[in-house]
Amino acid sequence: MYNNLETFISFTEREGFDKEQTLESTLYPYQLFIEGYSLLELCCYHGAVDCFKFLRTKFNSEITQKCLNLSFLGGNQEIMSECLKYQEPNKESMEYAIVSHNIDFVTFLMNEYNLEIKLSYCGIIILNHF
Repeated sequence: MYNNLETFISFTEREGFDKEQTLESTLYPYQLFIEGYSLLELCCYHGAVDCFKFLRTKFNSEITQKCLNLSFLGGNQEIMSECLKYQEPNKESMEYAIVSHNIDFVTFLMNEYNLEIKLSYCGIIILNHF
């Protein structure tokens, strides 16, 4: 998903467009009992901030815990900041921050939300989520 708002808008204006549709693909982090990713969650994963804002404005798409977690992988701080207004980070968020290899995200979660880094996060994350 690219942050091409014009193309994305035309996609949403097609007949039969379902704002609740989800995408299942082995290209995205594996999660047990999850039935695909919403369009908003995919925007978070890809850091597509303009498409993210469009979905929030036009369809009032819900920011989920998955949105927050995936925003650490997407790396867009504007999306991350918006997600943090609606969702509280948890240990899974820390796992995603670690997987992102961005020490600033990890430090932020440690300092602002008192989340710890467990050594086991660094070894088994890949097996559990990817």
